[in-house]
Amino acid sequence: MYFFTRATRLPRYFISVFLLISIPLAGIAGQNIARYDVIWDSPSKDASGQMPLGNGDIAAGVYVIENGDLYLLLSKNDAFTYSGDIFKTGRVRVSLDPNPFVEGKPFRQTMDLETGSVRIEADGVSLLVWADANRPVYHVQIKSPIEVAVTAHPEFWERIDSCNFNGTRAPLESGPTQDVRLDKDGQILWYYAVGDRSQYAEDLAYYDVPHMQSEYPDPYRFNTFGNLLESSDLILEDGELRGAGTSFDIRIHSLTQQTPDVSAWIEAIEGQAKAVGEVASDWAAHRSWWSAFWERSWIIASDNTLAPEARERFSGEAPGGRRAEEDGAALVSQSYNVFRYLMACQSRGRIQTKFNGGLFTQPLLNSTRKLLFKTEQPDGSTLTHEDDRLWGRRYTFQNQRHLYWPLLMSGDFAHMAPFFNYYSDLLPIRTAITKAWFGHEGAYYRENIEPTGAERDNGKSGKPPKTKPGENKGDGYFHSYYFTAGLEIVAMMADYVNYTGDEAFRETELVPFAREVLRFFDLHYERDASGLIRLDPAMVLETWWIAVNPAPDIAGLRFCLDALIAMDAGTKEDQATWKRFRAEIPEIHLHEVEGGLAIAPAEQWEKRKNRENGELYPVFPFRTFGLGFGTEAIVARTLEHRIFKNAFEYSCWTQDQINFAYAGNAAEASEGLVHRFRNASTECRFPMYGETGPDSCPDFDHFGSGSTALQRMLVQEAKGKILLLPAWPANWDVDFKLHLEHNTVISGKVIDGELIEWTIAPESREKDVVVYAPQVAPAE
Repeated sequence: MYFFTRATRLPRYFISVFLLISIPLAGIAGQNIARYDVIWDSPSKDASGQMPLGNGDIAAGVYVIENGDLYLLLSKNDAFTYSGDIFKTGRVRVSLDPNPFVEGKPFRQTMDLETGSVRIEADGVSLLVWADANRPVYHVQIKSPIEVAVTAHPEFWERIDSCNFNGTRAPLESGPTQDVRLDKDGQILWYYAVGDRSQYAEDLAYYDVPHMQSEYPDPYRFNTFGNLLESSDLILEDGELRGAGTSFDIRIHSLTQQTPDVSAWIEAIEGQAKAVGEVASDWAAHRSWWSAFWERSWIIASDNTLAPEARERFSGEAPGGRRAEEDGAALVSQSYNVFRYLMACQSRGRIQTKFNGGLFTQPLLNSTRKLLFKTEQPDGSTLTHEDDRLWGRRYTFQNQRHLYWPLLMSGDFAHMAPFFNYYSDLLPIRTAITKAWFGHEGAYYRENIEPTGAERDNGKSGKPPKTKPGENKGDGYFHSYYFTAGLEIVAMMADYVNYTGDEAFRETELVPFAREVLRFFDLHYERDASGLIRLDPAMVLETWWIAVNPAPDIAGLRFCLDALIAMDAGTKEDQATWKRFRAEIPEIHLHEVEGGLAIAPAEQWEKRKNRENGELYPVFPFRTFGLGFGTEAIVARTLEHRIFKNAFEYSCWTQDQINFAYAGNAAEASEGLVHRFRNASTECRFPMYGETGPDSCPDFDHFGSGSTALQRMLVQEAKGKILLLPAWPANWDVDFKLHLEHNTVISGKVIDGELIEWTIAPESREKDVVVYAPQVAPAE
């Protein structure tokens, strides 16, 4: 069995893993998820035409070049360089003769959601590519009706030193580190060895906490990552694996290991390859894992105003960067389920998935963004570098959070572990940095916390200003006083506990983390004449650079303290402290707008620099306003008068559709989601990677935000009640299964605007359900 581990603790959550056989799945999801497969009827023109697969720790972009070969661009979750970039681990090229990928021959490539694989049918030849759900190995299986000659070998490119957006780097005079290849015992190995290099020591010294090197392991130094290519059906000859026949299983093993002795890495990956299982049983176990995944949760929707033949008709591409499917509900549902698949493909490793492409960064076609490393193609087009990515090594929290919020209601709790571990493991360093810089206890978390615990990419200095109350002139940076991230992590941890009932996590993860984050706010800010905390200097997210008592932070403090007190978390001393602190938190500031109340961005706010609606953070993520609280009118007015409406053309980290769901507005939420998921990229072939701007391509927070909105249109919770269909449009049929607090699972089906059935487990929670009627769209 194959488990991912880390230096301290990581739950043993990665359990369970293709052969060209068919095993039927039980249940509705297994029968229906194939409707959302992405299908291409022609090979790709270049490396921008990749299709994703993965097992949570390793992942690949799979593509076939017309008149050419099959390629796998390989990734691994923890393939860190010395400065914190995650580079590709390699590329493998597989050639067939006679070539079934010649222009004009029959071709079909399918991203098979049901089995977590990519299937290719080309001129009678069948290829199956999968990343074993239980082992760090890819399989490329080939079946041909006639004998074919097959070759396989790795390809290399000139490595870069680091991504353009990184604030710190220390390039070698001799040039960037390159891959090393070894041909050994009939196998091909290659690796990238970071060696005795790391940004870690410099980062800790920069923040005056060099002593922390002995307490927290360096995440980069001596990191070695790479692959081993082998097949019992091929022999190593002239630098390639070669053979002829009608059936092949080519295997690519992947490994990351921090070791000063590269021979230890070689020995480990060779041992890994020797431990390969029997392919038929591995494929069956792999199928079982994906079966359980799809049975855990689903949302299947379609537009009931369309004729049956017009519903759920999908294109596997988005020419011009715009998806044109007529069935908007099905488009939204496909995007939701594919995003969930993509998170499963890359969220079971040691490190949280990166918002800016995760493991599926790839060469982009004719990109106009600030990616410095591009290669001109014979036709004059350009492709970006395999290792480059917009926003570089950053784990920008405003974006990161959206990848993980939907995992609660989908029941993918184990996939949240790398996200929580990332921040909680860094707590000792963050508390040390807080003490060294501000001189008081607690821990602050701003937007870009790197794996070293540093925040060098937060502005020019990477340190928050030490500004006194009343002296904030708004001349800092986007993150100067932006400490909201810590509160939202606490909120997500508290929700996780409420969903799962995991008491061990509550006491060992949530409580220590919440204790230090809340202590920071408690000690960092003064009280006003009435004894209430006054957050100054402060800012409203990245948008209003001068603020007092910003709505996100006040709502966050109230939400987190209420949650911790309600679950009686921590010690008696913790509870006493949190109750005292809760009494010192002011009300969320409301103001009158055109004769009615709306949530204000803060008590005082000015100097706008970005396009976030911080006044709606008390709706989500810090749920203190909305339909379930009887304040939907306030939310509706706040939405009506928000400054930034559908910013960035409904894309990226914006969350208008989530807020409309909490206002109980089905029309705005559903129409906004259709707009959101029509956005695609002209830079890649895969239609569900979002688009570049303001973030990267792939843009996973774009899909995470939309996924949360779709879930909250179906079900919300507030004040012990379960709101069923609080913002669901009558013209969308749906079949769904979602998870709720207290280990509750709710399922239902809406047809032609009627809730025809629903179930909830445990049955004791049926009394908590408040059913809303699906909403008929208002007349235009």
